[in-house]
Amino acid sequence: MPKKRVTLAALTSAAVLVADRDGFEALTLNGVAAELDVAASTLYTHIYGLDGLKSLVAAAGTRNLTEAVRNSAIGASGVDALTAMAIAYRAFALSHPGQFASTLLPPRSDLDELAATNEALLEVFVLVYRGAGLEADEARLAARALRSAIHGFLALEHTTATPSEHDAEYRYLLDALQLGLLHDHAGVAR
Repeated sequence: MPKKRVTLAALTSAAVLVADRDGFEALTLNGVAAELDVAASTLYTHIYGLDGLKSLVAAAGTRNLTEAVRNSAIGASGVDALTAMAIAYRAFALSHPGQFASTLLPPRSDLDELAATNEALLEVFVLVYRGAGLEADEARLAARALRSAIHGFLALEHTTATPSEHDAEYRYLLDALQLGLLHDHAGVAR
């Protein structure tokens, strides 16, 4: 009986599904192999061990998060765009807990795919700040600050049993950040 071949796309989809269903911390080679109905050794065609699998899921999860955040900002600008992006970020974290947990994984190097996907996510925030009138360096600082605050809040929220209890706190965080990051800048849309 010939071995069943697995594409990288199929492996990625199965790993993301398992991470969301079972939790990123519970992700295993055997679990993904079972999802694909193949032997775990088949996965080594595309990845190197559990670290490689987790890195694959983290890059895919960050790409998916970036797409959700980018799409939420279409047709909006300034504070409206930032608010839409923050809401989309949280919705993604709540709807895709395994993928969100994977985004907490640090890149293995500045040159790996996860580092590139993290940079792409940051660039979405930078573009909105640039569109709001901030200069390049300040837009990058503001984008890092906002993304760090959002991501940190959501990482803490991810560990609680009832995230919906934190709606008011999240809104307060967003309001405070927007006031601080967009204060007194000429041309900034409020």
